[in-house]
Amino acid sequence: MTTQKIQIAIKATPETVWNALVDGNITPAYYIGFVADFDLTVGAPYRYTAGGGDVITGTIVSVDPGRELTTTFNGLWDPAVAELPETTVTFSIFEPFMPMPGVTFVSLVHDGLPDSPTAAHLEIGWVTILSGLKTLLETNAPIFVPSH
Repeated sequence: MTTQKIQIAIKATPETVWNALVDGNITPAYYIGFVADFDLTVGAPYRYTAGGGDVITGTIVSVDPGRELTTTFNGLWDPAVAELPETTVTFSIFEPFMPMPGVTFVSLVHDGLPDSPTAAHLEIGWVTILSGLKTLLETNAPIFVPSH
């Protein structure tokens, strides 16, 4: 098993970052066009949809509003991804240890992945998503515009 950890600094408030992570009206602008559908209750199901179908599903494991969200993760957008075991994804939002007014850090940890080429490709997806989040919140422009 392997763990992917990606961290990024964003010029935005923690509240703005949290809202972007959990608001399905915002997620398509940075999350590769996927719409988030969250009930932020431990044990509740969640999903991301695109084109009318589920692309990621799972369960809310833990929530610390504004600070941390842990979910199970089942990718459904590709048969090879769908064959991966259920894993865990944690988004953590925190302010830097050194004074940096207006800067928020986001850490994403994807745990329980097999050591496989398919799982390795997920890391590029996470880098794209977090880069898109940063771009959106800092410039108010999406990094990705889905085609319809």
